[in-house]
Amino acid sequence: MLLHLRDRVIDVTGRTAVMGILNVSDDSPIAFSRVGVAEARVRALQLASEGAEIIDIGAHSTRSGARVLTPEEEAARVVPVIAAAVAEGLLTSVDTWTPAVARAAAEAGVHLLNDVTGLADPAMVDVAAEFGLPACVMHMRGRPQHHREADQSYADVDSEVRDFLLDRAHFLQSRGVTAWLDPGFAFGKSAADNLALLAGLPGLVAMGHPVLISASRKGFLAELLGRGDTQDAPGLLEATIAFNVLAAAAGVHVVRVHDVAPIVDALAVVHALRARRGEA
Repeated sequence: MLLHLRDRVIDVTGRTAVMGILNVSDDSPIAFSRVGVAEARVRALQLASEGAEIIDIGAHSTRSGARVLTPEEEAARVVPVIAAAVAEGLLTSVDTWTPAVARAAAEAGVHLLNDVTGLADPAMVDVAAEFGLPACVMHMRGRPQHHREADQSYADVDSEVRDFLLDRAHFLQSRGVTAWLDPGFAFGKSAADNLALLAGLPGLVAMGHPVLISASRKGFLAELLGRGDTQDAPGLLEATIAFNVLAAAAGVHVVRVHDVAPIVDALAVVHALRARRGEA
């Protein structure tokens, strides 16, 4: 599969690309991933040198109780970083659900919109269509910073998530926008739900759309380790590596992670196996 990002293309035939997370937030739960705007260009280059093919730049934390940023505050953080990364020749994504921020990012040259609300705001769709940007749509019950309050009772979580994502993809296609699909691991979902979604990834990949997953250092991994639901539990790097290896083996096209270098190394093994099997 070829991923078209404005005037750039990534070939993910038989392999999984890595997206590196760059937080210009002051309250992201993963402390080491946070950087100031002034240091962000250096971090972006570091992530790229470690093997990240896309740098995902965000400032608005989705965690419960996180500080709410105005669009002006959010744009002041992400736009200079996007512009600097684009000037260095890097592929970029903006992690936002705010149309004004998405528009400012598009004007700065961003290559992908990454919206945890699934582009629920029609103005986000307008930005993607106007600038010819692909958009990653994620499944989530509830709203950012409040998803833990949402009902987590699913009759069939895999079917609900897949149906939602395909419905959004078809709508975006009608507007001329290419949709990437993100099942939304940990957003309004239990540990058991997340495992069901992991098991269902081959079916989602078979739908023919680019599939991105983001499960890096999330609390449900700590639950699976028997260490509560916290993002500072020991063993989260190892659990993240395992989860992303399984996702890559299922054929997902992009994984979004904090720890780029170890994930790139782990995925090299998966890629070697897929090559041996002659997978497309």
